[in-house]
Amino acid sequence: MYPLKKDLKIKLILLATIFPMSLSISGYFIGYYEYNLTVAYILGFTGLITGILLNIVCFYRKLFTIVLYQTPIPMALFLISWWISSTFVNDLKALLFAVGGLVIGLWLNKELVIPFQFYKIKKRVLAIVYIFFSISVLGYFMGIPVFNLLLGFLAGNYLSIRVMSNYKIEREITKNFKKGALYTSFVLLMITLLAWFTAMSDVENSIQTANEVLGVSLSKDKFILLITTGGILIVILQYFITYYTAKTMLQLWKHKRFSKYMVKN
Repeated sequence: MYPLKKDLKIKLILLATIFPMSLSISGYFIGYYEYNLTVAYILGFTGLITGILLNIVCFYRKLFTIVLYQTPIPMALFLISWWISSTFVNDLKALLFAVGGLVIGLWLNKELVIPFQFYKIKKRVLAIVYIFFSISVLGYFMGIPVFNLLLGFLAGNYLSIRVMSNYKIEREITKNFKKGALYTSFVLLMITLLAWFTAMSDVENSIQTANEVLGVSLSKDKFILLITTGGILIVILQYFITYYTAKTMLQLWKHKRFSKYMVKN
């Protein structure tokens, strides 16, 4: 394989630091504020490893396709079956129910998912799926929308592979990247507004939580200014994250395809 250009290599290194760094830092702070320093180190290290695994998934197209397309339904049914059944039966039987859910999920994949080409799915379906994941991430990170920025990297990676399967003209590729970036920003705007209204509905408790996390003392006015300004900034940032990731990863896929072709010839 031909060596990567220096500017592309720098861009890829920058992208490769995002998941490990953000997940390790968030894990550390969650452990530190919720438990103790030991747990903080454990969660920080776990976040680092998880980020590295996500990088491996994102930088290999086939693996990215399998993880993003074929695992959600089986894993969701596995976990749901386990959680629900564990309230009624012992752990062993709950595990058997979970395996049953996994089998059903694999069957649903075969019937409903695999027949459709992942990178040719209708955009309105993708839009709904992205909203679902956005709400899930917001809930997982306790209503803090800044972590939804991570979805911009996944969306950008998906867009970079999708355009290779559907578009050849550079103008159309750029147009799709911009539309995708605008959509991820719009969804984050809605998520941010939801988080903003939730915080304002119990503003005193929200301020207290912010003071504990940030280690500062915020007045009500400063708190409102902080979450409003921060919300606007992350929405704008989401556009550039999605667009930048899509363009950079497309360069990588083209490089790999070109190198493979040159080796064969």
